[in-house]
Amino acid sequence: MRNSGCNLFSGGLTMLGAAWAALVLGQPASGGALFGAQPSRPGNSAALLASDSKGTKHEARQVKGLVVAVEPAQITLQSGGETVALTALEDYTDRVGIGSEVTAWYYPQDNGEKVLKALNYPAESLFVPVGEIERRVHRIILLPSSEVPDADGLYDSIREHLQSSLGWYVAPQYLAEEISKQAGHSGSMLDAMDPATGGFDLSAYLSKTEGVIPKVASESRSDAVLEVHVVEVQAPVNRLVAAWDGVEQPVAGSGMRTLAKFSVLSHKGEVPAATVELKLWDAKGSLLWRNRRGLALLEVLAGNKLRERPLSEFLSDPRAVQGWLAVVFKSLRPEAVKQ
Repeated sequence: MRNSGCNLFSGGLTMLGAAWAALVLGQPASGGALFGAQPSRPGNSAALLASDSKGTKHEARQVKGLVVAVEPAQITLQSGGETVALTALEDYTDRVGIGSEVTAWYYPQDNGEKVLKALNYPAESLFVPVGEIERRVHRIILLPSSEVPDADGLYDSIREHLQSSLGWYVAPQYLAEEISKQAGHSGSMLDAMDPATGGFDLSAYLSKTEGVIPKVASESRSDAVLEVHVVEVQAPVNRLVAAWDGVEQPVAGSGMRTLAKFSVLSHKGEVPAATVELKLWDAKGSLLWRNRRGLALLEVLAGNKLRERPLSEFLSDPRAVQGWLAVVFKSLRPEAVKQ
């Protein structure tokens, strides 16, 4: 059970009337833009310092450019006619595609090496040429998992959308579960059970065995495997509107939001929200496409307190769900490839 009402308004809303409580929301939280997949970002690159082996302090520098190569320990950018090789301390191979426009912050070393501090990259990435997915993918199977209860309706909507909009055949979910049982995994199925919801995390179970993507694709006779992972994040709020991972959604009704626009007071807050991470793999286990986009708020304002909002409440709105699906899978539609 979340402690509703304490994370959005410091001091609590119970001290104020419902309408006046809205007036305390003012300036946005620090950190700049809230859109896109930005797992790491320095607040002020000029203030970031690192030491090399000799103890010499180095100030972080910024570079913008196109990604020309991604390796587990290195990312190479083309920036203003110059090639910049950055040593990466984490693996970005399944997050950043060739040709992506990125902004990087790095620490220059005395030996000429550039150590990556943070990387701002697009939420969506293609790992194959435009049109390649349309040519290669016709039958897929979903591997769903969720940190948020009541996500089954989302998986059903994704299956229907892929079939109707992209013309893909989507294997029934029971088939993926049956294949996992026949694979003879050493891990127990109990290890993939979510104790909070009692739900079975198929992706967590399958990930215990190497080469599971090709196995699932082969056994289901699918061209590709789509991983769908629903995660819970904290969405920054400004004047009763939350913005995170490429979406904006109101925390309260239009009346309270109108009052909040006239506030001269500053407040920084956040509410829990659901975000969806998607990865499309080919039958050999190579990444074809990935995307990350905010889905729904998990708390909204009711009167002068925040109330929990189950994911099923958002999923019960067909118009909202279809709008979300259209944006997420837009780049995979045949007409998008022909543009």
